[in-house]
Amino acid sequence: MKKILSILLVVLFPFSGTYAQENNEKTTQEKAPKQYLPEKGDWGIGVDVVPLLKYIGTAFHDASGKPNDLNGLGGTPFTKGSNFEKGNKTLMPDISIMGKYFLTNKFALRANIGLKISAETDKAYCTDDKAAILDPLSEDKVVNKIRNRKNGISIMLGGEYRKGERRVQGVFGAGLLFACMKDKVKYDYGNSLTDINQNPSGSVYPSNNSNVPKGYRLLTEFNTGANFYTGITGSAGIEWFVGPKISLGAEVNLSLYYLCGKKIYIESEGYNEALQRVEKRTDLVSPGNRGFYMATESLGGSLNFNFYF
Repeated sequence: MKKILSILLVVLFPFSGTYAQENNEKTTQEKAPKQYLPEKGDWGIGVDVVPLLKYIGTAFHDASGKPNDLNGLGGTPFTKGSNFEKGNKTLMPDISIMGKYFLTNKFALRANIGLKISAETDKAYCTDDKAAILDPLSEDKVVNKIRNRKNGISIMLGGEYRKGERRVQGVFGAGLLFACMKDKVKYDYGNSLTDINQNPSGSVYPSNNSNVPKGYRLLTEFNTGANFYTGITGSAGIEWFVGPKISLGAEVNLSLYYLCGKKIYIESEGYNEALQRVEKRTDLVSPGNRGFYMATESLGGSLNFNFYF
């Protein structure tokens, strides 16, 4: 009997040591404090939650009773609500991507980048003038097209410094700003303008544009170069870590930037009575604008969720 007990003890001794070690490791892991704050080498992504809150707050309907669309969920670009919106010069995109990389536990590089390349074509039917001349009862149609091209980019590159060791940190940042936009609108008509048909159906004759001669229809509206701005920004805000490396933050920015708008041209065509022929012409609409601004903005979102990994 003693021999049997001795053999069992020899066999089970290594397993008892392993079991004790596993229990000690488990206890150590359970007692280890959770890491709430981002650390050196971590990456971060931020999401603006204001569009989501507005979407929920209106209970899926706006004041008119129509469904409320969730039209954006990302970082708010610097150009949102800026002077680029004046004169129909809204810079795309409406949202952007926020990212961070921590060089130390206190200092991180940050970037806010938005990019939009849009190409839309609107189509509409109109009377086929040639068929109508041959047969007044004809119901044949041709297609008019309006092609819209709007491309833009907004960029902020900089750094941030964090103050605080607990779950609430102060965040102070600075960076360089750059944005540009270029757009073009082109009209393609189903009915050609000729010596015989000097007023084709479906043509666009802007009465409120003194740069287009009377009787001339628009062909192209475009700017020869990009509207752009460049400048610097400084920010101050807070982040409250609601969970390990998950925070709810808010910040405000003071930005100083220079805006430059290039010359804008339009192309049109019409019948020149003096020359007795159809001609195309290019006219200057705007000589270009300049501006210097200092204002508080909400680069990166006035209220945002941040995730670190």
